[in-house]
Amino acid sequence: MTPSTKPAALPQCRDLSEAQVRGTACVHCGIVLDNATAIDLGERRTGRGGSVTRWFPRACPRHGAAE
Repeated sequence: MTPSTKPAALPQCRDLSEAQVRGTACVHCGIVLDNATAIDLGERRTGRGGSVTRWFPRACPRHGAAE
């Protein structure tokens, strides 16, 4: 992603399952991912528990191709 590229919109962390937040499931559809099929969507930051938290969402090939 270049500095001028705006990150794609993702669901809010609070709306995701633990697996989606951990990156073991697609953030869009929830399908289980493995290292061979997962598409890294890059580091994101979110407010959680009164502080800023980094997370690294991943997507399945179907949803990651549109990112």
